[in-house]
Amino acid sequence: MDSDFVIIQALCRSALSSSRAMTEHQMGRLIDCYKKSGKEKEAKSLEGILAQSRKIQPMEPVNFVISSLEGDDLTKNTTIPVDKETAAPILEIIFQDEMEKDVPLFNDSIQSAVDAVINEWRNYDKLVQLNASPSRSCLIYGDPGTGKTMLAKWIAKSVGLPVVLAKLDGIISSFLGTSSRNIANLFRFANKYKCILLLDEFDALAKLRDDPQEIGEVKRIVNTLLQNLDARSERGFTIGITNHEKLLDPAVWRRFDVQIDIPHPSPEVREKMLAKFMFPLEYSQPELKFINWCMDDATGSDLRKLVDWLKRIIILEESESHSLPALMKRFATMNTGRVQKRITDMLNGDVASLYNELANDEYLQLKQKEIAALFEMSPSTLSKHISKSNNNGRKSDTICS
Repeated sequence: MDSDFVIIQALCRSALSSSRAMTEHQMGRLIDCYKKSGKEKEAKSLEGILAQSRKIQPMEPVNFVISSLEGDDLTKNTTIPVDKETAAPILEIIFQDEMEKDVPLFNDSIQSAVDAVINEWRNYDKLVQLNASPSRSCLIYGDPGTGKTMLAKWIAKSVGLPVVLAKLDGIISSFLGTSSRNIANLFRFANKYKCILLLDEFDALAKLRDDPQEIGEVKRIVNTLLQNLDARSERGFTIGITNHEKLLDPAVWRRFDVQIDIPHPSPEVREKMLAKFMFPLEYSQPELKFINWCMDDATGSDLRKLVDWLKRIIILEESESHSLPALMKRFATMNTGRVQKRITDMLNGDVASLYNELANDEYLQLKQKEIAALFEMSPSTLSKHISKSNNNGRKSDTICS
């Protein structure tokens, strides 16, 4: 058995056991093995993967106790408060073992901001001893599907606290004054225990008080919310999440120590997401880059939808051949809300223009032979198509001038 294959086996076992340290050790062995074999290109590629992973790798959850944090411990036997009119629960408790283990992927600036918040809470006891205090509240906002809720739960998992998730369908009531009472009960419960209070769809509670379309009850709800946020700022940690930050009352913004705008993932982050989601499907680097190009400006949720669709197609149409460009064309036609119109038009338009676009894209940096392989043609045929597109472009410039 080849020595490098022995290392690959150990590397796979380490990855499956979720041991990052062991995985890095085995990758180091594999890099050394490739160097000794004269395979410098493969060694440099693995070194690049390892360096990039270390650069964006967020803090891993660890077992530790925040001893000086006030409050009782939540258990699965803890009684949950309900709306008195409907008996609907006003919150849900999410414990550590129920949280997702997937590490959210973001760009460097977002990751740094998240790591800073987590680091403060991991050093809670030290800060309290110095009469300092960690950030007590965080507002996470951005477009739907960008991973805001996943990020909030990851923060909770990383600092070792359960989540008290507000249930808006139980809090918001048609009975006058009941919604404000439910908000007060929600905060009273959260303040009693060691937890992170998570207010998802936060805009439903914190709407602008001067909105002419809203009635006086909204003003009472927002006032109650502000009072309780102020009171909780001395005790626990609160995370608010919204897709509609412009609807929030200005006074609400000022109650949050940290405010993080979650953008759509960059091409580099999308590539990592695709590589992560695709397992066990296998696509080459040029194929992943082409998929990434097709999903320009997509969210993490959009990418998951695409990968799930690809897996269904491959299973349900197992006997048929699957050209990747043809599959992406089908997906774009069926998901006009997830794929940019510019991309859909190019996939359905003149093929020569599409080939030319791919060959000249700065991020893709695909060679003509790689594009030819994607579209199952010879490099010479692809070159003719690109020349045709360039000639047509020059003719159009001549006509316009």
